[in-house]
Amino acid sequence: MTAMQSEVAALVTRQRNAAIEALRQSLPLDDPDRHALDLDADHAFAQLATEHPEHCTREETP
Repeated sequence: MTAMQSEVAALVTRQRNAAIEALRQSLPLDDPDRHALDLDADHAFAQLATEHPEHCTREETP
């Protein structure tokens, strides 16, 4: 996979996860479907953070 393909795949994943999260948040709090999406979305966002720490941490400034 080229660097460009990798970046595009990561972008698609982030967009998909953002759409899932938007859907989850649009559901009522007591909707079982909302809670069914919790683990998938949380795991996916955590996985992105571990795969791309350079985008999740601030650079140290002197």
